[in-house]
Amino acid sequence: MANLGFQAVYGLLNGIDNCVCERAFLPEREDLPEYERTGSSLFSLESQTPLREFDLIAFSVPFEDDYFNIPSILRLAGIAPRSADRSGPLVMAGGVAVGLNPEPLSDFIDFFMLGDAEGAAGPVIESLMECRSNGLGKQESLKALDSIDWVYVPSFYAFEYDGIHIKSMSAIDGAKKVVRASKARDLDKYPVPQSFVYTPRTELPDTYCVEAERGCPRGCRFCAAGFLYLPPRMRDEKKVLEAVSAGLKRSGKVGLVGTAVSEYPAIKEVLKHGIDEGGTITLSSLRLDELDHEFLALLKEAGYRTITLAPEAGSSRMRDIVNKGITEEEVMESVRLIAEAGFTRLKLYFLVGLPCETDEDALGISELTKKIREVFRKGGEIMLSVNPFVPKPFTPFQWHRFEDAAVVDRRLKLIKKELAKTGVKVMEMSAKEAYMQAFLARADRRAAEIIEKASMHGWKKAMKGMEAFIEESVYSGRGKEEILPWDIIDHGVKKGYFWKEFQKGLEGRQTPPCDVGSCVRCGVC
Repeated sequence: MANLGFQAVYGLLNGIDNCVCERAFLPEREDLPEYERTGSSLFSLESQTPLREFDLIAFSVPFEDDYFNIPSILRLAGIAPRSADRSGPLVMAGGVAVGLNPEPLSDFIDFFMLGDAEGAAGPVIESLMECRSNGLGKQESLKALDSIDWVYVPSFYAFEYDGIHIKSMSAIDGAKKVVRASKARDLDKYPVPQSFVYTPRTELPDTYCVEAERGCPRGCRFCAAGFLYLPPRMRDEKKVLEAVSAGLKRSGKVGLVGTAVSEYPAIKEVLKHGIDEGGTITLSSLRLDELDHEFLALLKEAGYRTITLAPEAGSSRMRDIVNKGITEEEVMESVRLIAEAGFTRLKLYFLVGLPCETDEDALGISELTKKIREVFRKGGEIMLSVNPFVPKPFTPFQWHRFEDAAVVDRRLKLIKKELAKTGVKVMEMSAKEAYMQAFLARADRRAAEIIEKASMHGWKKAMKGMEAFIEESVYSGRGKEEILPWDIIDHGVKKGYFWKEFQKGLEGRQTPPCDVGSCVRCGVC
């Protein structure tokens, strides 16, 4: 419920005449035995209607870790998990994870809606209504949906494989050859995504979330969201302020959400508004080179307690490779400003296992953290979040391999050992945890068997007999001319541009931030 994509689609669908959208969730693990004991079917929250009685079941899928929950939900609803085994209701999916690569779920989902929901959900629902009024069956309905640019019907495409690679991909039954993801160029034509349904029973129990902007111009080469949401689009200040006021009345605390929310042009005005209203305002992310005395003073007065920064890498060489665009001097200057502003809690995000990384680069994380610790010596608390780099589709690093798990874990241990006596709290994701994410992120539809088994028996049993295939897939790079599972999707950024950026990254060359509407290098504008 804290996911703004989920909330936005819920609001959009319920704004369409003759369409009612209700919510359903996978029950907590401790409640599942009761469903099994009673034979209960999963039902909606609003009207307690069994899911199998709806015309459409639509999944919002932000993370790869959510994949195995989808067959679980369908089984609990008394619906066959595999698309080929059912006649209805239709099952759809959207969201960030499937926008990057829908293939791992293609055997479970009848159709995907790819890209921004604004301006895209309406035509999909209208098409379904027309199909229903004309008494069309599943196949005829899917053919009608295929005429919509941003709808991907996986059963209309055939693949040939050669080991872990795709030998060929072809459209069948007259399906379109390219799926053009929806792009809401003018976000101000649509409602500001916010906590339309506000409840304290969520991951962010006391926060009303509001999207201030979408997209980031910086071009960090590992960041899927940074490319998926291009071009950067800033929302109208007046509409954001109205949403913030509504949120402050509901909860007293508003969380501003965006890919690069600290770069929102009116961010200081929004903070001042929240202060004047007597509320608390927080931001989902801060770009450290955007900080100044006034910004930090406003953040503190608005109730901000922990400053979160993402240097991403400990050495200048690695930051150039990922195109972070910040120097160590800028990092340290930002930290000094934060300390001078009176903040005593700092959270830092780093990645290990990046392309071209050495042990020395990894140790640069602990060295940089020690320097930051010196600035925060008096009563300050520093938390370090260190995660393995996972290559993602629609990024320049989509062709790169996942670093050997043993190497990643060794570097994590080196960092923790160096910081053991500094008082810095280190939280890390192990390579083992990231390993399956690395597989699913770039997997093709052959992953369906593993996902379905994992939904019933867990990942360990699901991988049995597939270990060699998964390992080769995770640890192998991809070639320039190779067919990638997501190649059928067009998000506006040219594949050739990603390759050029990949090569520039390997050479440690930087690319300046995009100049929206003026440059033509990536193709999205």
